[in-house]
Amino acid sequence: MTETEELVTHMKAELEHVHDDIEHVGRDLEELTAHIKNLDEHLHHLRDETEEGIIE
Repeated sequence: MTETEELVTHMKAELEHVHDDIEHVGRDLEELTAHIKNLDEHLHHLRDETEEGIIE
């Protein structure tokens, strides 16, 4: 294998690792977004309960 071929092979492998890392980060972001939405829903629920308690 020539030096150029070895370099291309190495770069392809590195690119695959980067692609895998990007997919992993994407999944983490989706999970974080879902968690934030869940927390936001709980916050709204607690705020509504607090406001109802104050009105009563």
